[in-house]
Amino acid sequence: MSKEKNTVRSLLDIPVGEPETMTVLVQRHQLKIKLRELPYNKLVSLRGTEDADLNYLLASAVEPDFRDRGWYKEKMGCPTPVDALKKLLRGGEVRAIVHQCDRLNGYGAGAVVVLEEDEQTLQNAAVEGALEDLEKN
Repeated sequence: MSKEKNTVRSLLDIPVGEPETMTVLVQRHQLKIKLRELPYNKLVSLRGTEDADLNYLLASAVEPDFRDRGWYKEKMGCPTPVDALKKLLRGGEVRAIVHQCDRLNGYGAGAVVVLEEDEQTLQNAAVEGALEDLEKN
């Protein structure tokens, strides 16, 4: 079997599954938020929009339903879910949640590694990536 056929076969064998999810906790409110990865086109459409981080969080949040009119309009007294999130969360909390959304969407350290490098270089890169991740948190 040629190398090209092996590559095609390996692509055909990749299972297409459900989007990954994770749950985060905003400690100040003891608020659990279930997040899910987003499709590529949705990610691209959110870039550069006004309140991009809040819209990214809103699009990623599965539970609780921040788009529930009873919550954002009646409880929080805000015209939009984004405005209610601005009232509920601090900037650092939004950034920390968005960082976890990024990890779900493949932007975390170690998501992609270079195979041409020697093993020591790969180990060093993994350690550097992990340290960078720790510093951000």
